[in-house]
Amino acid sequence: MRVDTILTMGGFGLAGTLIGWLTLWPGFRRMAQDLRMRDWNLAHLRADHADQQLLFQTLMDAGPQIVVRLDALGQPVYVSPSCEAVLGYTPADIRRRAEVDLTRPVPGSRMTVRHRDGHTVAMSCQNRPLPNGAGAMLILTDITEHARTEALLAEARGKLRQRVFRDPLTDLANRECFLETLNQLLTDRQDVAVLLLDVDRFGAASDRYGHEIAERLLREVAGRLTLAMEGELLVARLGDDDFAVLIRAAEGDSATAARARDLIRALGEPIEAGSATVDIGASVGIAVSARDGASAAALLRAADIAMIHARGGGGDTYRFFEPRMAEAMEKSDALRRELPVAIATGAILPYFQPLVRMDDNTIVGFEVLARWSHPDHGLLSPADFLPLVEETNQSSAMFGSLLMRACRAALHWPARIKLAINVSPVELQDTRLPDVMRDILTTAGFPGERMELEITENALVHDARIAREVLDRLRALGLTIALDDFGTGFSSLYHLRELPFDKVKVDREFMRDLDTDPEASRYVAAIIDFGHALGLEITAEGIENRATLDRLRELGCTFGQGYFLGRPMPAEEADRLMAAQQPAWSGRTRPALGVGARASSS
Repeated sequence: MRVDTILTMGGFGLAGTLIGWLTLWPGFRRMAQDLRMRDWNLAHLRADHADQQLLFQTLMDAGPQIVVRLDALGQPVYVSPSCEAVLGYTPADIRRRAEVDLTRPVPGSRMTVRHRDGHTVAMSCQNRPLPNGAGAMLILTDITEHARTEALLAEARGKLRQRVFRDPLTDLANRECFLETLNQLLTDRQDVAVLLLDVDRFGAASDRYGHEIAERLLREVAGRLTLAMEGELLVARLGDDDFAVLIRAAEGDSATAARARDLIRALGEPIEAGSATVDIGASVGIAVSARDGASAAALLRAADIAMIHARGGGGDTYRFFEPRMAEAMEKSDALRRELPVAIATGAILPYFQPLVRMDDNTIVGFEVLARWSHPDHGLLSPADFLPLVEETNQSSAMFGSLLMRACRAALHWPARIKLAINVSPVELQDTRLPDVMRDILTTAGFPGERMELEITENALVHDARIAREVLDRLRALGLTIALDDFGTGFSSLYHLRELPFDKVKVDREFMRDLDTDPEASRYVAAIIDFGHALGLEITAEGIENRATLDRLRELGCTFGQGYFLGRPMPAEEADRLMAAQQPAWSGRTRPALGVGARASSS
């Protein structure tokens, strides 16, 4: 090849290289710009990281909790200075783990640590792993006071449960305990029999010898039944002279009948009560779960029908429930069929029981209670038809009709007079309830500030989130929210803390023997003090006598309700009471009682 040709080719090669470099130069320039921008971002990130570290260190040093950072090997590399205030040890003491080791608690658990001065500190621990296996952050909180409070509350709940589920006169289980136990046994598919016992000739003895002898009789009956039914599931006093026994029915009717005879025999001997010798007896009705009912209410109703037949046969005998005895059930079925028409036509009437301010006996409101004006059976109490209302899912319809009529009746009463009405569990779980309330109040022209809704604890056990949402919306309408039957449930304190209540109603069970039983008085005083500490108003239900009223005043109770202060009354009588504009009770004489309910005092 010729030299000039090679030079010529070489020239073209150099030119091509220069052209290629010129083509790539803009990319190199952008790369250099990107590198400079990255260096700038890194510098700012380092500065932000330093600021965050400083902030983190400041928070950890100043916080009330103890923060321990562990490295990948589980060794403490940082301990917040708060450990000295909480445990008396310096961060260096904790890192050495010479006297106390905070690095091995179970995550999410509680632990006890001995303070340097010797006393015990209860702590909770949270374990938060660091990214990439770099260790963990332990956050320890002193919960000593919280744990002590929880222990006291647990003890109080246990005592309250025992009190609420025991009959104070006989110390037997009461109706609530009986029904709860029976429902649980039925849920567990246990074959059981209910033996319902009525004490024969008790009414005559009570009328003849008086209240004190009657109570002695009931206590003696309870003792004899307990002894005779030793080993059975439950012996309970349901009320007055009605007792019930739960037994297993797996051995058949003959074994059940033998236990019924044991009951009758136990009460067959005369009872010495003070100076009186009383001859009583027993009528026993029997219902068996395998054939007479799948619910506690159905079994108790069947046993009651059978007991009435036993008593009608002369007493001192027993009867098994039979379908032909079910005339009472036929009445219940008839009421169930008639109920929708009664609601639609306004036969379910609002009755009004006074709510009285304790310090000056002034009526401040009325609780609205339902009564059914029946053409054949007269005025029916809620006990006769409310279970049917709930069973047939007509609670909302009856609630709306009842409340509308009550609002219209009370509209012209003084503006300071409030209405209170109970909300069923079904209604509280309905998110439409606030809209229904708004529509009723708007239609009736009744201010929301004059309306109070009473919520029982069993209405709160389903979905607390929905309950909270509904209650918040109701309060936004101006309504007052009261926790009814306080003290009978197991989560009363939790509900007061978590839900927006304005008032507490102390259950009537606590009013029994309030003026004579120091323990009962202490419980009620504790409830009243607790409610006041939370800024809540307190209403005592079931005030039946002057002594109870006086004791509640001494304890600082805000409001009262009960037969002694006023029975449930129709709207016309409440109108006259409001027109008179007089205190409910002058303090010198018993207040005039309105006409009304036969079942309960409120």
